[in-house]
Amino acid sequence: MPLPVFQAACAVIIVLTLLAMARRTPVGELLRDYLALAVAAYLGEQSCIRLYHFYEYSPAWSLRLVDVPLLVPLIWPLVVMSARSVGLAVFATPRSPLVRAGMVGALVAFDASLVEVVAVRAGLWSWAEPGHLGVPVIGILGWGFFAGAADWVLGSRWRWRHLLLPLLGPLFTHGLIVVAWWALFRHSLRGSLGPSSVAVMLGMGVLAAVLVLRARQQGGVIPLGVALPRVIAAALFVALLLTTAPLDRSLWLHTLAVALPYLAATSLRA
Repeated sequence: MPLPVFQAACAVIIVLTLLAMARRTPVGELLRDYLALAVAAYLGEQSCIRLYHFYEYSPAWSLRLVDVPLLVPLIWPLVVMSARSVGLAVFATPRSPLVRAGMVGALVAFDASLVEVVAVRAGLWSWAEPGHLGVPVIGILGWGFFAGAADWVLGSRWRWRHLLLPLLGPLFTHGLIVVAWWALFRHSLRGSLGPSSVAVMLGMGVLAAVLVLRARQQGGVIPLGVALPRVIAAALFVALLLTTAPLDRSLWLHTLAVALPYLAATSLRA
């Protein structure tokens, strides 16, 4: 898929996803969360690129803000917001703010694993080290770190949480990245991980599907209206995969691993 076509499709999906979310969330609340997350996402992305020099976007992207394509921080909030909705739907039992943040972070990292490997294969961006299908593990977890930090801030009772998010979200993300790097990833899981990492992803997908089926027995399901924003975004990356690497078995196995728990958890009722 040519990058200009992909960028146009991203712009359409942003609008469609916001419209889908507006059916379930008051518009004022939706826009406050979206704008705060967009600013925080941009500052997080830009600072990560400049501080770590660990990844870079293709020069073919248009409409950049320094190093970051404008579309990236406009898409990021939708990923985090939809993960928050999915977490609330599947795990209906009230959770502590920290547990909920961890859950949202895990959901986003799981989804990001697919986004990353397909996008890197398509040449949208590249990493300094290969890792899992061209993506270092810490690069995937970085998405989850940001999402968990953002959920914790947005879920707080702070009056100025939307103004604090652009500061605290990137700050907490950097803290988690640095700790994870020096505690684990500087010394292990470096270089190409080979077929074993695909097998691990499949195992995680099956385990996640089992967990959500158990949650579904207790009333935890994803209504179609909650799943719709994620389905819209997923369709774009499936199309990207079909046009970029239609015969890449590892990427398709990874796609299956990510799809399994969502297929198990989603209700056909709105």
